[in-house]
Amino acid sequence: MNRRRVSPYFRSVRCVLLVVAVIIFGSFLAGCQQERKGGPLSAGDIAPDFAAKDLDGNIIVLSSLKGKPVVVRFWETNCKFCKADTPIFNSYFEKYRSKGLNVIYVSSFYEDLGAVKRFIDLLEVPFPVVMDGNAKLADLYNIKIYPQTFIIGPDRTILANLFGGVGEAEFNELLGEYLH
Repeated sequence: MNRRRVSPYFRSVRCVLLVVAVIIFGSFLAGCQQERKGGPLSAGDIAPDFAAKDLDGNIIVLSSLKGKPVVVRFWETNCKFCKADTPIFNSYFEKYRSKGLNVIYVSSFYEDLGAVKRFIDLLEVPFPVVMDGNAKLADLYNIKIYPQTFIIGPDRTILANLFGGVGEAEFNELLGEYLH
């Protein structure tokens, strides 16, 4: 058998190169990670980017809406606040959509498609609705209760994280400077 003898210097260089390659590859994988780590999101945080398909089959990418205010609402069909204030979301969206306002409704992970469609038909929801069947968006945004509404500025900074019902006065206070 013809075995080459490898010098100790070459072996140590090879080990260093291997370690460097592992560090670089590990950094690359960490940079591609889409899960957010940490606690609740609050005002001043950057809204985590996501891509989701709405009920009409359109892909919504939050980062593609940069430069425009966005309201992301996590909701469920049996929620009394959601039923009560959806007409406010509808009218505010209709009033300011031409000025760039985007509203995205994200249904709870356990919702049935039929129930979601009945809800949006009954309440005549005019903006995109996303089914979060595997709770990836809820996890990304650290949702613990429904409804929860994120008001996001044009630079993707979270202006507010609101729990419960939302009124037009809150929309005006948080989004007025971007829409008037």
